[in-house]
This record gives sequence, structure tokens and C-alpha cells, in this order.
Amino acid sequence: MFDFKAQLEVGSRGEELFLEHYPRRLEVYEGREYDFTVKCNKHKLELKTDTYNINKTVNFFFERYSDVHLKTPGGPWRAHKDNVDIFCYYFVRHNTWFEFRDIPALIKRLDEVINKNQLIFIKNKGWITGGYKVPREKIIDLCTIWEF
Repeated sequence: MFDFKAQLEVGSRGEELFLEHYPRRLEVYEGREYDFTVKCNKHKLELKTDTYNINKTVNFFFERYSDVHLKTPGGPWRAHKDNVDIFCYYFVRHNTWFEFRDIPALIKRLDEVINKNQLIFIKNKGWITGGYKVPREKIIDLCTIWEF
């Protein structure tokens, strides 16, 4: 069973580090549609924090549905729905993030490379999330990699 509260704590620590090291000044967004606003241009930024060891996987994990039964979009699909400008995937243990600035292109590629039969289900305490493992090499050309 996925512990949503524990993951929120990890995500919060990841957000703190990200705020310190992102190359432009950010403001925390208080709503649920995205995480930050870039101060200089008001771009909306969504941050996905991953605690997995980047050296032990060649994949990203992209949430497709925040609730499988309701088909509520998650990850980049939700970011696109909410008109987010930047989607960052952050491996917090390694201080590395992948910044995607063309979310429609990211979604198009993800839809091409995911195997619909390989949806991974993550049980939460009242809903089930679904997502896909996606080899980084399949989408690496769509992002900029940042490290600190």
C-alpha cells in the first residue's frame, strides 16, 4: 500500500531543494494544479519528485491516472490539462532533474512509447493510481538535464 502522507513529506523536502537550486526564482503556488510559478515570466511549473536510485533504473515512472477508476489524468497529462508550462522530473537522491518545456510533445511521445498493457497499479488508501515505466532514452531528447 502506497503511503500518500509519507510521499508528501518526501515531495516537500524535494520541493525545498528544488527551490534552492532552480536557475530562476520560483514562487510556491498554493493551489493544486501545479507546484510553482516562475517569477520572471509567470510560467507554471509542475514538479514530480522521485526517490528511486537513478543508477538502478533506466526508467522514469509517469503517472497516467491519479485515479484509475475515475480516469482522472495524472502526471504530464494532468499538467497539460491544467495549462502547465514546465514539467520537471526530479531524482531527489541524485540532485538531478529533467525539465520538459513542451508538454504536448512529451505527451505525444509518451502515448507513442507506452505499452498500454503495462499499466502499473499503485494502491492508495481509497483509490488506485496507474502509471507507466518509460525508458529515459525514449524521451531524453525532449528535455534539458540539470544537476547540482
